[in-house]
Amino acid sequence: MVDKQPPQDQEEWNGIVQQLRLICEHVQQDGPLPAQEQSDAEDAFRQCLAHLENEVQGLRSGLKGSSGSF
Repeated sequence: MVDKQPPQDQEEWNGIVQQLRLICEHVQQDGPLPAQEQSDAEDAFRQCLAHLENEVQGLRSGLKGSSGSF
């Protein structure tokens, strides 16, 4: 069973995902982003990846079998 994320963390995830969805919709409708918006999109994507990596590391450190590790 997976623990629920704290509200602040959930809000952060929702914000990141929403930003990436809006960027995706914009690109689908209007084509490639201008240079500054592309840079902002890349930053948002990197932030999402870093956040996901932290979540995975947290899960890995929390998983332990009867022998002490998986």
